Amino acid sequence: MPRGALRQVGDRFTNQNGYTYEKTTARGWVAVHILIAEDQLERALKPEERATFKDGNRHNLDPSNIVVVIKYSKQSAQAKLVRIEEQIRELQAQAEEIRKEIDNA
Repeated sequence: MPRGALRQVGDRFTNQNGYTYEKTTARGWVAVHILIAEDQLERALKPEERATFKDGNRHNLDPSNIVVVIKYSKQSAQAKLVRIEEQIRELQAQAEEIRKEIDNA
């Protein structure tokens, strides 16, 4: 298909990173491995889930090669909590400075 031509529902392309995408009616372009995983689950992926390739080969779109895993491990959740707590401390310090400015005004 020539570059810039309108794509139809069901058309596919592979991007530079090796992921194959398919044009869908409702969601536009969606990675095919995600569509395969959702078909196997008979539902959409939850926000904490992601579809991956068992063998690491992004061109192997065989349904037996697609698995669903949880995005965040306990370790990454703990790291996220630490970042959020640090942001809270920074915001509390900023709020305290503003309170002092208000009191001195």
